[in-house]
Amino acid sequence: MRLLLRLLCWTFCLCCASALGTARAGEVDFAGLAKEYFDKHPVEGRAPADVAFDELLETHYALAQVGAIDVRLPREFLDDKGVVDDFKDALGAVLATHQLWLDWIGAPAAEVAKAKTDIAEVQKFLKTAKAGAGAAKHERFFDAFAGSASLAPALERLRDGFRSGALLGVTPLSTRTQVLVLAPSREHFMQLAGVLGQRQEGARSLYWNDGLANWTEFGWQETQVLALQYPPIKPNLKSFGEGVAMNSREPTGLLQNVAQRAAVTLCWHTFGSSLDPAIETAIGQVAVIELYGENNTRSGGSGRSNSTDGITAFIPGGNSNGGVLPPTNAESGWRQGGGKDYFLKVLRDAQKLGAKSGAKNKEEKLVYFQLRSDDTSKRTFVRAPFFGSAAQGKELPPPEFMTDYLEFFRAYKSCFVHWLRDESAGKGEGGEAKFAQLLRQVAEAGSAASFEELVAEVYAVPLASADLSKDNLELRFLAWLAGQ
Repeated sequence: MRLLLRLLCWTFCLCCASALGTARAGEVDFAGLAKEYFDKHPVEGRAPADVAFDELLETHYALAQVGAIDVRLPREFLDDKGVVDDFKDALGAVLATHQLWLDWIGAPAAEVAKAKTDIAEVQKFLKTAKAGAGAAKHERFFDAFAGSASLAPALERLRDGFRSGALLGVTPLSTRTQVLVLAPSREHFMQLAGVLGQRQEGARSLYWNDGLANWTEFGWQETQVLALQYPPIKPNLKSFGEGVAMNSREPTGLLQNVAQRAAVTLCWHTFGSSLDPAIETAIGQVAVIELYGENNTRSGGSGRSNSTDGITAFIPGGNSNGGVLPPTNAESGWRQGGGKDYFLKVLRDAQKLGAKSGAKNKEEKLVYFQLRSDDTSKRTFVRAPFFGSAAQGKELPPPEFMTDYLEFFRAYKSCFVHWLRDESAGKGEGGEAKFAQLLRQVAEAGSAASFEELVAEVYAVPLASADLSKDNLELRFLAWLAGQ
């Protein structure tokens, strides 16, 4: 039986072990971090070794049920106005993502209208809400604010409607509640990694991993932990008191990071494990652009499992034996323009350079993209297809090109989802409706049909093919990318 470990940090993504080697280990005292956490967060009458992770959340974290997601916020920070403002912004981003999701999945118009009214009511409240004295004592986040009782009906309708699927028009495939834990400081984030690694002994190497000091997310199954600060450029592996505000580079940095995780979470809620992982993470990335006009998150989305079906969420190729990936690069050339054009220009430029790789005919000139080495002194080329079963067995580029390959595929899959939804049928020709039809059929079919089978059914052509003479969606995308 396949073990579904949802590993939310690229550091822990399972791929390319032979190309990248093993992760650094041993400098971060994760056992000590776990002890620090338990010293500050005891559960009355229980020894730390007997306390489950869920019990810690229930005891020390305020609950905000926002649509399909249980957001958990550490109560110890609820008396800090600055942190509370970040929490309110984060919940606003979760709400905005739910609203976008209704449109993407083609929810019934009458239900959409009611849900958007409720979402607007909660968002309006969050903009001006001020926490009262003793906010940290409240078990439910909204109870910390005067006048929040009036929100209860709207919050309940959103919770029940998204979780039952009544608002979506489809029955969600996930049978477990999605949990998003917000960690406002780097220290809190790293301590939670120490705790989770202690609790999951069989997967401890994934959490007690020095590379985590560079990342903003991790998780176990339906529980995700999201940092609300970036790490410093060179993290101190002995102390984690320093963090970088997510809004220090982009005014919407924090909103972008939360919305991306929320969008992927809604995919999990709606589709379970039936959606292709590369499309899943691309949906998260494109949702951010739709909401905030750009996407420069350091997050790469999520890995789904420790089996081969999780690999293409990050890079097509590699093997299933484990391994680590390099950090995302906020200064990467693939992020030129912050994704305002869905990364079209940088992909088109790389495609033009790729056409000089020795391609012999019109089709071959479409499928190559140029990569640069870490020191920018070398060049290599990668070749489509990059999606689905057609990409299985793809050879990875040499190690010095792996960071660029990661950033390339981040841009590539995002632009593909944008094209599929907004451009594949031509302007005004029903591309959004077709994409919504695909998403709905994934939810309705569940495990009864593969994602690629459903794509072929909806679009009447395969998702991808290694044979350039066969019509397929990826080849059509490549032709559009080239301006043909």
